[in-house]
Amino acid sequence: MSGQPETPAEGAWPAERKSFGGYLDVVDHLRREMVLGRLRPGDRLPSERKLSERLGVARETLRQALRVLEGSGQIVVQRGARGGAIVQEKLLDRRVLLDQITAHTDEVMMLIEFRGVVESAAASLAAERRSDEDLAAMRAAQNELMQAEDLSVCRHSDTEFHLALARACGNQEIYRAVEEARFKMFHSIDVLGFAFLRDSSVNSHERILEAVRNGDGERAAAEMRAHLAVTRGEFEQILREESERSAAE
Repeated sequence: MSGQPETPAEGAWPAERKSFGGYLDVVDHLRREMVLGRLRPGDRLPSERKLSERLGVARETLRQALRVLEGSGQIVVQRGARGGAIVQEKLLDRRVLLDQITAHTDEVMMLIEFRGVVESAAASLAAERRSDEDLAAMRAAQNELMQAEDLSVCRHSDTEFHLALARACGNQEIYRAVEEARFKMFHSIDVLGFAFLRDSSVNSHERILEAVRNGDGERAAAEMRAHLAVTRGEFEQILREESERSAAE
């Protein structure tokens, strides 16, 4: 773990005040940010007072949510003046994870197909509408991905690239759809690991970024579809390999 101070990404906190119906909504929100890589292993959450204010919930509601996350092993709460809630890397048995992935294979395939439709459209629009700030955000995410040495950094930078692209298209509904699809997909397939995410992304991202920079919407859309086709192929291959490994044990 990185042992970072209280510095989780700004994206982990709602830009606009959300309406949390109860502690389970807070649990869902924080788990979502972990899956998307905006809360990473080693991140220390803000103090109870600050976090409850940022989320707009009562401190007792927040305490209940943190107890759930602590019980599932996703955070550790350290007591004392230097304590606080620290995000953990939750490791599960590979057989259990393989069973989970197998059960969600059809859903993952549909999400990849959905992403191909929505994100290719986002890439095309981004090529027409992107600003210099949008290009800089995509470049920064790509640089971080190229230097990533663990799954949490890889997930964060990959997410930031795709969301920066979606933001550049200037359509909030498309942005929300991209974010939601990424959450649902990676919630199911974290077992695939770091190499799967990075190696299938770096070169594709570079080609997408070049097309967006050059204002070539048709090429940007085609590169995004090709990128997600590779993702689908690698998912299918790794699932076969995991199944064969499990059968041999």
